Amino acid sequence: MAEGLKTFQQSATELNVSASTLKRWAKDFAPFLSPTGPVSGDGSTRRFSDEDLAVLRRVKEQLASGLSTEEVVEQLHAEGRGETVSTALAMREGAGAQSAAFVVLTDTLRAMIENQQAIQNSLQVNRNLQGVIIQDNFNLKEENMKLRERMLNLEKELAELRKRDSEYRLMLEQRLARVEIEARRSIWSKLFG
Repeated sequence: MAEGLKTFQQSATELNVSASTLKRWAKDFAPFLSPTGPVSGDGSTRRFSDEDLAVLRRVKEQLASGLSTEEVVEQLHAEGRGETVSTALAMREGAGAQSAAFVVLTDTLRAMIENQQAIQNSLQVNRNLQGVIIQDNFNLKEENMKLRERMLNLEKELAELRKRDSEYRLMLEQRLARVEIEARRSIWSKLFG
């Protein structure tokens, strides 16, 4: 522990206030207290200097006299405690830089959102295109099946036509053979007859 700095519990005891009251004051009147290293979430690791204790005694007196926290803050400012003009200007400039950083961050996030939306739109287009391709594939399969059936039917019809043609040719050959036989007989019968 640094010299002259008192622990949270020591400061509460010296001021004769509860730990919860000191935590609230350390938070409400932080601009008037010195920065004293890391502060835990509950504020219990904060250290207080003698000047801090003097400010907190003044806060205790003013609150005891009936002033509100806001009125005590105004009174401390009127006494010249806390932020100076240059500190206030530096804080405003810091706030401006934070505002500019926030604008950049907002713009970056907006651009990321727009890019994400463009990617989602692209994915949706791809899904739609894939759906069309799948539907076309089903349609082509269906057409292919119809064409196969038609081809099989045509092959059957062609086989029947070939069979009929073969039968017709056989019948014609048989008739021709009979006609030739009869013609030979009639010629022989006329010659020898």
